[in-house]
Amino acid sequence: MLEENVIIPFLKKFDQYPFCMRINGKEYRIGDGEPEFTVDFKKPVSLTSLMTSTSLALGEAYMDGDLEIEGDLYYALDHFLGQMDKFSTDESALKKLMFTSTGKKNQQKEVQSHYDIGNEFYRLWLDKTMSYSCGYFLHEDDSLYQAQVNKVDYILKKLYLKEGMSLLDIGCGWGFLLIEAAKKYGVHGMGITLSQEQYKEF
Repeated sequence: MLEENVIIPFLKKFDQYPFCMRINGKEYRIGDGEPEFTVDFKKPVSLTSLMTSTSLALGEAYMDGDLEIEGDLYYALDHFLGQMDKFSTDESALKKLMFTSTGKKNQQKEVQSHYDIGNEFYRLWLDKTMSYSCGYFLHEDDSLYQAQVNKVDYILKKLYLKEGMSLLDIGCGWGFLLIEAAKKYGVHGMGITLSQEQYKEF
């Protein structure tokens, strides 16, 4: 009951368009008219979190499964983001997310948490070059694989490589660019990655 008394008045600020809120099995309508989506709190979000940083509190609750959106998620996001002037914002918390430590240990931790979830995961949606940056589509019917090959070919041509040269790729990913450079230009390649999974694949 305490959570309801806290969260309901807080969310009533976002009444530009009607929506429904469900908490502790009870439903509450916010705004005038037929609700266009429902915010379902599986677990209450503390007022302290909401007041500290509304966007972080709601975002983390959604990621943790403590909050679900019934209806069009993008519409709901647009609804709340369109009223950001009503958010409470902890700038120090946001800065920690946006500007993380550049220390070596922290960088290694961030890279490994991202890339070391397993190569099989990345194979599900990357092409066989395992390139993790945008492709270069020269033609409308280029496949993703061809676009990645186009990109690497373009980069290597720009480097004016000659046989016997050495090429260092810092943050080499799964190494496709270096492999192509060695095959096509006869260079000596060295790649650096902080990811154990990328290293094993390479």
